[in-house]
Amino acid sequence: KQWYQRRVRAMPQVVLRLKDTLDQWGLVELQGTVECPNSVTLQGAHIGDLHLDARGTPHLVIGHHHLTGKVQKLDKPFGVMEKVGDKEWRVSAILEEKYIFKTRPKPIIET
Repeated sequence: KQWYQRRVRAMPQVVLRLKDTLDQWGLVELQGTVECPNSVTLQGAHIGDLHLDARGTPHLVIGHHHLTGKVQKLDKPFGVMEKVGDKEWRVSAILEEKYIFKTRPKPIIET
């Protein structure tokens, strides 16, 4: 298999549905690159698991890596829209905060 890196100057951002309602969506911002094989597209792919602890601190598990982040309020709300017809769009969500993961991932080691 050939592997490649997607290099982006800005931090990669992923929009995800936390629950099946308009007010439970979030924006995940990652520092660095996400690597995947050439034959795999990241659109709609399961990348990892996001958990919030009792204090509201986000934890992201991607494969054998654990990242701890922070929650930040967006300066301006961000709307997610989906195309319903040829000329019609529907607002699916309004995002008001994002989860930022800037630190290096810690390896998960089972003993």
